[in-house]
Amino acid sequence: MIRCLVVVALCMTLISSAFAINEHEFAPKDVIIRDVCILGGGATGTYAAISLKDKGRSILVVEREEVLGGHAKTFYLDDEHYVDYGVEGVFNNKLTRDYFNRLNVKYKVLLPSTFLTQHVNFRTGEQVSPPSGLLKTAFSALLYRVTIRKYKYLQDGLYSLPDPVPEELLRPFREFVEKSGTHGALQLIFMFTHTAGNILEMPLLYVLQLFGLPHMNAFLKGGFIAPKNGMYDLYEKASQILGSDVLYQTTVQKTDRSEGDIKIVVQTTNGARKLIKTKKLLVTFAPVLSNLEGFDLTHVESMLFQKWKWNTCYVAVVKNTGIRSGVTVMNSDPSNMPGSLPLPPFQWALQHLGVDGYLASKIVGDQDLTEDQAKELLLSDIRRMGYERAMNGSEPEIVSFGSHSPEVLSVSNADIMDGFYHKLYSIQGTKDTFYSGLAFGSDYSALLWAYTETVVLKMLSSF
Repeated sequence: MIRCLVVVALCMTLISSAFAINEHEFAPKDVIIRDVCILGGGATGTYAAISLKDKGRSILVVEREEVLGGHAKTFYLDDEHYVDYGVEGVFNNKLTRDYFNRLNVKYKVLLPSTFLTQHVNFRTGEQVSPPSGLLKTAFSALLYRVTIRKYKYLQDGLYSLPDPVPEELLRPFREFVEKSGTHGALQLIFMFTHTAGNILEMPLLYVLQLFGLPHMNAFLKGGFIAPKNGMYDLYEKASQILGSDVLYQTTVQKTDRSEGDIKIVVQTTNGARKLIKTKKLLVTFAPVLSNLEGFDLTHVESMLFQKWKWNTCYVAVVKNTGIRSGVTVMNSDPSNMPGSLPLPPFQWALQHLGVDGYLASKIVGDQDLTEDQAKELLLSDIRRMGYERAMNGSEPEIVSFGSHSPEVLSVSNADIMDGFYHKLYSIQGTKDTFYSGLAFGSDYSALLWAYTETVVLKMLSSF
């Protein structure tokens, strides 16, 4: 027994030494001291930074990209024309409006950019009939909302699950559709949930996380709003407020999270290294192990984060499609019933978002779908459709491309039943580290902002 304890102690010492950071390796100009360090400058990280700054705390955001914004992708053609090919809009509620006003961002009601829609089987390139009519879709959507009202514990977009977890939440969504008779709403539901891939075979829980009560309430009541100058305007205004409190094109190399004294080594793309000393750490990017190399994870953190499964999702703007101006082409596969939903890997649609000649695309696949494969899928779909090319047979061209991967993080039913999400929320504050983002709630900005505010308040109460 004594020998075992000695071995364990030795192992813990070796692990601690592996993550120990020598502050003397850094010149004083390369040491940054803040109250809170935020890893990730997407929707969640940016909101947290503004909230903490407004509450009088010093912060630093570490962002691997050149700009803030995460899934907010805007392709600007000129001063008046743009395509929001990532996040298109956010819930029109008080939290959103207050946040927009705080950043001095002018906004508009988000309305459909076109009502001209064609349905095409992208696998064959052939045009097909719409899966259901407008009246049937509207009736089925209302029926869907009535049917899911009993899951009110999910209304904040969080995994606030009872114990034991209701068995029907773990059954395939297909069974729910058949039982509730909501077949006519599948195209609408898929509009919000397509990043999940084959939703008919997913557990009902994850479909509700992507399109549940809060999403239906927003869809039927308050609607959606968007910045007048494109979604990126929100993050450009935030970056102006945050200024030098953001390190762009920077990634974490190592962390040493001692209580009340967290050290983080980061490195920019040009190789420059900085040491961040902070009292609290907020992680807002997806906590999959590939994103956490160099982190001194606890045993519980490691055990939880290694369980994730996820999808890849890529977004693009394409031109020279030959598709008539003002038309959105939806991918419908009549062989996959109900709903004629495409099967992964697939391109969800070629969306007209208000600028003639440019269409937006979202490509969804499993964890192994690469960027090159996604681009080839996009272009081959267009070629297969055989539309008249816009410029005398010119090839379709991708003019902007981005990745939203990893997307739709999930775990097995066995892990859910074993209390995975209770354990996940319980790690908040471990080693003065807090978490937010799509792994902890529904991947919609307003819901993530609301949850992040609760995390911020919990963090402040622990100072």
